[in-house]
Amino acid sequence: MDEAHDIILYSGINPSITWSPPPAIDGYVRNIDLVQNIFNLDRFQITGNKVLDFVDRSIGIYEANHRSAALRVINPFFYLGLLFEAISELPFVAIAKLGFNRQKAESSAIGRLVKGVLYLVTVTAAFLTVLELLGFIEPVKAFVHEAVGSNK
Repeated sequence: MDEAHDIILYSGINPSITWSPPPAIDGYVRNIDLVQNIFNLDRFQITGNKVLDFVDRSIGIYEANHRSAALRVINPFFYLGLLFEAISELPFVAIAKLGFNRQKAESSAIGRLVKGVLYLVTVTAAFLTVLELLGFIEPVKAFVHEAVGSNK
């Protein structure tokens, strides 16, 4: 179930709906993830067809994206991007292991800033490493020193 939920989310579909209880029962309005609550849908008086609608939409997106997905499989930059994302998520994995709410920390303004800075630092470090391995780091250093020196 968790894997199916992740596959649907990766397609860009959020299988959640806003549910409000009947007026006679009285309660609060909340979001319900239909895939994660698939065995509890009868409690909310929701039919299984709602879940199938999200699954069908996700399948349609994957079918329309078939050619791009095939190209991503052989594109090394796609996997490099996944690696950079995984590295930028490490502090939030640690936060989750400590028992805090990872999603809340990651979606906060400071969390997004930290994640963006880590991503940029990782990309910059990888770029500089490639320049070093190819022997182009010295000309880049000279250019930076010249650019900084000329501004003074």
